[in-house]
Amino acid sequence: MRRFLLNVILVLAIVLFIRYVHYSLEPEPSNQPDTYSNFSSLAENEDPADYDISYQEKKGSKVLIMSPHGGRIEGGVSELVRYFNDDYSTYLFEGLKSHDNQTLHITSTNFDEPLAEEKIKEHQYVVAFHGYKGENKNTLVGGTDRKRAKMIVRALEKRGFSAELASSQSGLAGLSADNINNQGETGLSIQLEISREQREAFFDDFYYKDRKYTKTSEFYSYVRAIKHVLEKEYS
Repeated sequence: MRRFLLNVILVLAIVLFIRYVHYSLEPEPSNQPDTYSNFSSLAENEDPADYDISYQEKKGSKVLIMSPHGGRIEGGVSELVRYFNDDYSTYLFEGLKSHDNQTLHITSTNFDEPLAEEKIKEHQYVVAFHGYKGENKNTLVGGTDRKRAKMIVRALEKRGFSAELASSQSGLAGLSADNINNQGETGLSIQLEISREQREAFFDDFYYKDRKYTKTSEFYSYVRAIKHVLEKEYS
């Protein structure tokens, strides 16, 4: 019996260690400068197999739901974007490296991947998902469409989420005219910066390959709150 318990403890320790390694391969964005200042520099130096660019058209969609930091760059945002595939056009730039995906991070004011630029200009509104390091569950809602950003905050709070309007002085507010989010037909955008703690709560298993299979009720409550506002305001 004692040997059995020791074996169980050993297995659990190994599993926890493996998960720790997986998580450590997806660090959150740092304050260090980006490796590349634009997409052409990234494309010249990175293996195309290490990232993926995807766009799904929804005929008649006024809104483009997107993230330039999907996959293993800012964990969990790809799954949020893909939730909206059936109702809105979506775009993702995703990091697929086994490690060091932060080299693929291009800040939104410098992000100029050609397909993203083309498709954003074909839509009236942009909703962008991002992640930040925060240790507490929280969402900072920014973007140039401050009216709808406030509505998103209220919708999330109504469902029990911690959310606040990003200060216009914050680097996470998404207000710059150079921000890829603000290149649509109207220039109106909503930018959601979601803390690591909150994104982890969206999944039973935060490991990259398992996230799409382990979405929690918290994930669905969150995206439905956002969808309700989009349906009401952008239909």
